[in-house]
Amino acid sequence: MRVIGVDPGTVCCGYGIVDVECKGRPPVYVTCGDVRMNNRKPLPERLKVLYDSLGRIIADYSPDHLCIEKIFYHKSIRSSLTLGSARGIIMLLAAENSIPVFEYNSTELKMALTGFGRAEKRQVKDMVFRVISIDRPPEKVSDDSSDALALAICHINTSYELK
Repeated sequence: MRVIGVDPGTVCCGYGIVDVECKGRPPVYVTCGDVRMNNRKPLPERLKVLYDSLGRIIADYSPDHLCIEKIFYHKSIRSSLTLGSARGIIMLLAAENSIPVFEYNSTELKMALTGFGRAEKRQVKDMVFRVISIDRPPEKVSDDSSDALALAICHINTSYELK
């Protein structure tokens, strides 16, 4: 099974893809990266870049499942609405490609990787690198793509669909 994790954003959207043969086997790193958008451009133009770029990634790698972080309450309503727009684009792409979507909140994600629901970003990133072998040093992998890989690993660790 191939799983893509997506860390939504309207300036930088991270993605990470891993394969897993069956439950209990370690996931195998496929790729990760960022879709970067110009923050000076209007939101609709950035969303089009996200749609086109992530659409190509999905077409190239054909994931079986897509994981995304659940919406969280943000201090800024404007930021929450903007993030919701990016999540909508990501979910639309999943629906267009008949990919089931799984959502995890940050506590579930941290718990599945570190065993501690309040782990820091650095601890989560360290665990991502322990679980899968990546051909780049941790400092060369963005926090956004590391979070996306963490989502994919979380899904593999908690999914009942894996046999």
